[in-house]
Amino acid sequence: MKAVNQFFVSLYFFLAIALLGLVLRAIPAFGLAWEFKNFLHAHSHVAFLGWLHGAFISFVSYIFLKDKLQTKFFKFIYWFTILSIIGMYFSFPIQGYKFFSILFLSLFLVGTYFYLYYFYKNKSETKSYPATYKFIKAGLFLQFLSSLSPWSLVFVLKMFGKKSPFYKFDIFYYLHFQYNGWFLFALLGLTFYLLERRGIHLNTKQIKQIYILMLIAVFFGYFSNTLWANPGYIFNVIALIGGLAELIAFFLLLKILLRYKNYIKNMISDFSYNIFTLILFTLFLKAVLQITGSIQYYADLSFHIRDFIIGYLHLIMLGIFTPFLLVLANELDFIKLKSKSFIVFYSGFLLTETFIFLRAILIWFKIDFNGDIYNKILFYLTIILFTGVLFITTSKHVNHRKL
Repeated sequence: MKAVNQFFVSLYFFLAIALLGLVLRAIPAFGLAWEFKNFLHAHSHVAFLGWLHGAFISFVSYIFLKDKLQTKFFKFIYWFTILSIIGMYFSFPIQGYKFFSILFLSLFLVGTYFYLYYFYKNKSETKSYPATYKFIKAGLFLQFLSSLSPWSLVFVLKMFGKKSPFYKFDIFYYLHFQYNGWFLFALLGLTFYLLERRGIHLNTKQIKQIYILMLIAVFFGYFSNTLWANPGYIFNVIALIGGLAELIAFFLLLKILLRYKNYIKNMISDFSYNIFTLILFTLFLKAVLQITGSIQYYADLSFHIRDFIIGYLHLIMLGIFTPFLLVLANELDFIKLKSKSFIVFYSGFLLTETFIFLRAILIWFKIDFNGDIYNKILFYLTIILFTGVLFITTSKHVNHRKL
């Protein structure tokens, strides 16, 4: 199973979740009698597991499992996880969090354990790309930690109930160790790969500093997800340390990238370089928001005004991880990313993001607005976003021969 084909399948999951996003916008806009939460579960699970996880794994496999992707066991692992994601895509909208959707999620988690076993048994090229491997290895471990949440959820529900803070702590734990753990560490590792694959030997001390700071950020930063329950000021301090660690790590990363700025400019296309600049700016904004979220007032605000959370998650998923994956795929010749397609996608992202935060701010300052008109506008703006994803996904751009 070639890595490029794995990425291409993930790209189709990206289109599938974009379609679900359109449905989610249509339900309140047109008063559709569909269960919003069920579609939301499908959207979020397939976005995390089908698109982002699948795409990152395709690059990890491409780098460290080059000669081990055609074995029967690897193909079994791959299709086992793909079929479980497809199962979630259809079962969540029909029944929500019940037997079949839980079953498919459980099967997916088992599939990831198979992959971890296969990866550590068959990995290669780790000494050729030491910084890359350091962060990928940590990312995969954090992915394993995040997977403990779904297993523990049954215990939490029986012991404390769905209305207990511990239920939400468990859900936020899963999300946090996915996007602030596995995905973010994978992004850093693959960023270093772009340099190491060209023979650049990165400063070991600086890489170690970023690594330690990011571990502090992910473990301490989790507690920002608990502040809505007012557990005590010590948790605000811990969350603040996590946010500061992430910000310092960002500046150390920026220092490395600026050192090789001219080299990077010659190494990648101007289009990719401009997108990387946008990603770096959004990473900086994310770190600032992480620090802001450690302040109790803003932690309470974001918890009670749901659009702040939705906007923040979309900022990370669509403003950081997705552009990064698309540019990386472009630079490794997995795809040929067309500028017009990306511009349509990114314009849709910016417009929908603006309106999501706009509603949150209007609610915050108790300013009246017409909810029906707002929902319809947001739906039509989401069509732009969906169209961009459609253009990216359906254009014929895969170089099968090269990979």
